[in-house]
Amino acid sequence: MRLVYVSPGPLDAKAVEGLSEFAATWPGDVVAVVPHAGTVAAQDVRIVTESAPSVTSVRALAPDVVLALHRPEFGWLTELAPAVFTAEFDRRIRVEQQRVTAGGAIDRARIALGQRRREHVYRDIAGRAAGLQCNGHAAWDAYAALSPRPLLFRDHRIRRADLDAARDRPTWRGERPLRVAFSGRLTAVKGPGTVLEVARLLPEVEFLLLGDGDLRADLQRAAPSNVRFEGFLDFETWKSRMRDEVDLALLPHPQGDPSGTYYEALGCGVPVLGVRNATWPRLAAEGLGWAERDAKALARRIRSLDPEQLDAVRTHALGALEPFESVAARRVAHLVEVAEHARPGA
Repeated sequence: MRLVYVSPGPLDAKAVEGLSEFAATWPGDVVAVVPHAGTVAAQDVRIVTESAPSVTSVRALAPDVVLALHRPEFGWLTELAPAVFTAEFDRRIRVEQQRVTAGGAIDRARIALGQRRREHVYRDIAGRAAGLQCNGHAAWDAYAALSPRPLLFRDHRIRRADLDAARDRPTWRGERPLRVAFSGRLTAVKGPGTVLEVARLLPEVEFLLLGDGDLRADLQRAAPSNVRFEGFLDFETWKSRMRDEVDLALLPHPQGDPSGTYYEALGCGVPVLGVRNATWPRLAAEGLGWAERDAKALARRIRSLDPEQLDAVRTHALGALEPFESVAARRVAHLVEVAEHARPGA
C-alpha cells in the first residue's frame, strides 16, 4: 500500500517529523512529492522532487491514497486516486490572515469579497475528496459535513515523553517575577506587537520573545526593558526552555489559525493566554487557558493570575492533550480506511 503526500514547498522540520511518524505505522511505502529538496530527510520516506507535479506524474507513483493541503491548486488530485485533504482554515480565518496587512477599508472589503467568491472552490474540493482531515474546530465546522470521511485532530509535536517531563516541573508560586513567553514568527499575523503593549503595562513581569521574523528589528527598538529577544530555537531546545523557564505563554494571534504552538506550550506544562480569534476562545473554554479582547485585558488577566489558577490549567492540559504519536496513528488509520474503501470490491 502506498501513501503519496504532495507538498506545496520543501519539507520543513515539522513536516519531516510528521511524515516520519506516519511512516512508522503506515502499512507500506510513504512517498513525498516536493517542488525542491529541503535540508533534512524524513526517515523511511522516499522523496520525489518535481517542480510541477501533474495527474500523469503522480499517477505513475501508483498511490493507494494521496494526501495534500486543502487548497484550490490541489483539487486535481481527486482525478487520479482517493484524495484526502488536510483542512486548517475556514473562510473567516483566510480573511483574517490577509486583513492583518491590509492597506485600508477598500482593501479589506476586496479581501472579504475575494474569499467569499473562492469559498465555493474550497467546498467543492472538500466534497469531491475521499476524505478530509480537519486540524481544529474551525475547519471541521466549515467542511466536515461535506466529506464522506472526515477526521478531527489537533496538530502538534508533543510526545508522551514530553508530557511526562512536563508533569515534573513546579508551578510558579510567586517567589520571583512571573515569566511570560511569546513564541512564533515575529510577523504581523502572530501579534508580537501586542506582547510589547502588554509588557509596557506590566513592568514587574519578565517577557521572552522566542522566534525570528521580519519585524524583529522594529520590535527590538520599541521594546521596554522587561522584554528579552531569544531568537529562533530548534524544537528540542525550545521545549526545554519552555519547561524550565516559562510560567505563561502569551500568544495573541490576531487571526485564528490552528497554531500548534498553543498545544506545544500546553504540552510543556505552560498555560496559554490568547485573544478572541476564530480558534483560541473555544480551546480556552475547554480549560486550556484564557482568551481576552485586547492588550489592556490581557494585562489585567496576567496581573490577576495566581499559582492555583496556573496549576489547575497546566494539570488539566497535561491530562487532556493527545500525544503526537497517537494523533499520527489516528491519521494513518484514517488514510488506510480511505484507501481500503476505494479498492475494487470494497
